[in-house]
Amino acid sequence: MNFVKGQDVFYTTLSGRSYRATVIERKIDFKKGLIKKSAIKEMTYHYLIEVHKVGIKEQILCTENQIKLLEKKQRAKKAA
Repeated sequence: MNFVKGQDVFYTTLSGRSYRATVIERKIDFKKGLIKKSAIKEMTYHYLIEVHKVGIKEQILCTENQIKLLEKKQRAKKAA
């Protein structure tokens, strides 16, 4: 699934915990010089996200399989 900038998602850590996050940049949108290629192996990340932990915001590079769409569930109204 492709995500877009500003989309709300869930980020799942290696330990299995999930956190609310927002997509900041996609790999295909990165501009020259934003990320040093020597520090990152080629094709090891797809998105730059901002994870919202208890009052802390942290930016993380992650792969597509580590994030899921944040579904906004709506309650169905009961028939009266």
